[in-house]
Amino acid sequence: MMTWLRNHRTEVLIVFGILLIAAFLRFYRLPEYMTFLGDEGRDALVIKKMLVEHDLPFIGPPASVGNIYLGPLYYYMMAVPMAIFWLNPVAAAGMVAFVGVATVFLTYYLARQWFGFIPAVFSASLYAVSWVAIIYSRSSWNPNPVPFFALLMVLGFYKSRQKRDYRWLVLSGGALAAAIQMHYLSLILVPVFAAFWLFELKKKEGKNFLKGTIMAKIAFLLLMLPLVLFDLKHDFLNLNAFISLFNSGGGSISFNPLTGLTRILPVYIENLTGRYLAGGVGLLACITAAVILIPSILGFYRARSGKEISWPYFALGSWLGIGLLGISFYRGEVYDHYLGFLSPLPFLLFGSLAAIAKTKYQKAGVGLLAGILLVANFLQSPLLTPPANQLGRTQEIARSVIRQSDSKPFNFALISKSNYDSAYQFYLEQYGAKPEVLPFVTTKQLFVVCEDSVCKPIGHPKHEIAAFGWAKIEHESEVLGVKVYKLVSNPSGKPL
Repeated sequence: MMTWLRNHRTEVLIVFGILLIAAFLRFYRLPEYMTFLGDEGRDALVIKKMLVEHDLPFIGPPASVGNIYLGPLYYYMMAVPMAIFWLNPVAAAGMVAFVGVATVFLTYYLARQWFGFIPAVFSASLYAVSWVAIIYSRSSWNPNPVPFFALLMVLGFYKSRQKRDYRWLVLSGGALAAAIQMHYLSLILVPVFAAFWLFELKKKEGKNFLKGTIMAKIAFLLLMLPLVLFDLKHDFLNLNAFISLFNSGGGSISFNPLTGLTRILPVYIENLTGRYLAGGVGLLACITAAVILIPSILGFYRARSGKEISWPYFALGSWLGIGLLGISFYRGEVYDHYLGFLSPLPFLLFGSLAAIAKTKYQKAGVGLLAGILLVANFLQSPLLTPPANQLGRTQEIARSVIRQSDSKPFNFALISKSNYDSAYQFYLEQYGAKPEVLPFVTTKQLFVVCEDSVCKPIGHPKHEIAAFGWAKIEHESEVLGVKVYKLVSNPSGKPL
């Protein structure tokens, strides 16, 4: 290893520079830029319960549809940095940022192995500055590590071939389980895994194929075991929810090929290539989406001519084709994080494009396109906008509520169209002032935080406010642009 490093000092320095840029773009002023809203507060409360009360969860966060729960692996991942930096949510966001940098390195490594040094530099550099990838590497949220685990799954198969030892499949099995626990659309990686495995079954270019397959299954099942145990204890809640989701004709999943297949191109061009690689520029997305497919198309064309297709092109083609087909069955809006399991693909495909550029004009064209893509992503960089400072605002509002409570018991509620109160609950608890829960305990004061531009807490239908009963506003303040109301009992119900 040391000999290789000495012989490739220039390459090591370039890779270090790419990773340094990736780290800067993901860690710079992280506490100010990170998202800290309801979902993040909910997760932080779960971690606090794990670390303080030693209550280990067997399920993870709820999915956005179908009453489905993800696995708890993300909570256990997040518990490690939050145990080291005791209950600090920034530590969890830092873990995700570190995983984001590791994803850039994995992209470089695979592109280097498959296509060479220069193509790998293109792939990793573009991933390092991808504005969407940066956004999803700067906050603690369960879908954010999916690209890392998707690459790990592919890496396990590649190493099996490279080392001619299929025990490396244990890495693929474990990574597949991890990706599924991060986001339910990563289930689309299951048929991708199957396609890779069937390709290896046909070739069997190595030893321990059966042993490696069994080890991969064991790794998968071990990581999924908590979720399985939860289902066994709760009458197969998750399994029944999945069955209901797929059987519901008006649900989020549709297997109608007429409606599904028409979505493949828009998802590939606009959502995947356009958002992740092309900086959201429409024409640039169309051009890039077309040219990065040229190497794979040529590879499959050679296969039709009787020549054997190389494994990297088979892997990229299968991953992309099955992934796009799978996402086409989803009927709802395709958000950026839904494509996490596919997001490294455009960058690896760009590396394959650089690999087939032979003439100086072709190389110049690839270099020019890469330069344009870099500029497009820099112009969209989230660091160009002022930070929202959601964490600091939440902390300051929690302190303000505690000061106004005069160390007396209180109830708490949040009025917001796009948030819920878990983030505030976390810091109120952290500062030693856990609110009483309505309707079980009604105190003499209710604090209402209002994040909406227009807010009328008196008579608001939200349960946490209505259960307090007739009330009047005793005090109104503003903290960092957010209104905080102190309500007290008003038994007469008459306006004051």
